[in-house]
Amino acid sequence: MSPANTVYDEHQGRVATITTIAIEANAVTRDESGAETNPTNDQDAEKVVYAKAFQAWAEGKIGGNAEDIFETVQEVLDS
Repeated sequence: MSPANTVYDEHQGRVATITTIAIEANAVTRDESGAETNPTNDQDAEKVVYAKAFQAWAEGKIGGNAEDIFETVQEVLDS
């Protein structure tokens, strides 16, 4: 596997994990088809997503560095 694929796969894994966290926190919802997510614009739920994402990262459940986690949470919440 090339390094580019590995970086992409790691990013996709972060997106999937953080999307799950965001859905559970009610910060985003899935559309009827399940293909897209929509933000709920609930600031308290967004704070929960940041906290849980960084907690999962600290526990080794999400790879990357702190900047990767922050940027991926932003990506998920902005989608």
